[in-house]
Amino acid sequence: MTDSKPVQLRQWADTPYSLIETPKHKEGKTGSTDPYMEAASTMCVVHNVLLRGLNSIYIQGPNIQPADYTDFIGYSLCWYSVVHEHHTSEEDLFFPGIEEAVGEKGLLDGNVEEHRSFQSGLDEFYSYLSSLSGKESSFNAAHLNNIIASFAPALCAHLAAEIPSLLALSKYGTNLPIEDLWNKEGQHTVIAMTKFNALPFFFLNLDVTYEDHLWRNWPPIPGPARWVVTRCFTLWHRGYWKFASCDARGVPKPLYAPGRRGG
Repeated sequence: MTDSKPVQLRQWADTPYSLIETPKHKEGKTGSTDPYMEAASTMCVVHNVLLRGLNSIYIQGPNIQPADYTDFIGYSLCWYSVVHEHHTSEEDLFFPGIEEAVGEKGLLDGNVEEHRSFQSGLDEFYSYLSSLSGKESSFNAAHLNNIIASFAPALCAHLAAEIPSLLALSKYGTNLPIEDLWNKEGQHTVIAMTKFNALPFFFLNLDVTYEDHLWRNWPPIPGPARWVVTRCFTLWHRGYWKFASCDARGVPKPLYAPGRRGG
């Protein structure tokens, strides 16, 4: 006689909003490729950090206890900060740099408009969590998840669409220093990120095992610098990081407050 109860599997941060396969992995590339493939693929890696972070918030919020509300709110605000800095750097530095290099102003207006399509939802996300300062006990996970559900489809569509739009720029060839511009954008974003909030959040949702460890050495920063971010900067707000999807090595870890997957 078989057990009629459905199998309940612990959730991880790869759902409900799906991660994106990098172009490099899709084509079976493991070594260095052309600058456009590299830029599009590493942008995809960044987008997957945002998606893991969002999933970790959406899944765990309904399952945490009141004692964890303050830390969870802080963790969630870190996600907002990472998204904000990424898109601000794109609009202020990366997109204008591309348009200037190819002499086509407005070339990436479509990408900026996509940002606008979910900005009001992001603003609501931030406003709600910020309004809880000093009254964290009134946190409502269902309300937060409703806010997320209102903007997530547009956000996910944008994160996926931006990858082929970047690959399409390859028609400009060597006239567009795409790798240099992307590296500058990345450096600017890292500098803009708050040292003890957004920066640890980013690295603790960066899965080094993803796509058969293809991105284990990305971003190309010295090992000691990564160690400082994940081991030292996390000492501030240490309660936040239990909600992260990965440990200090960048290896996926069980979620602190998982829901159930399966019927």
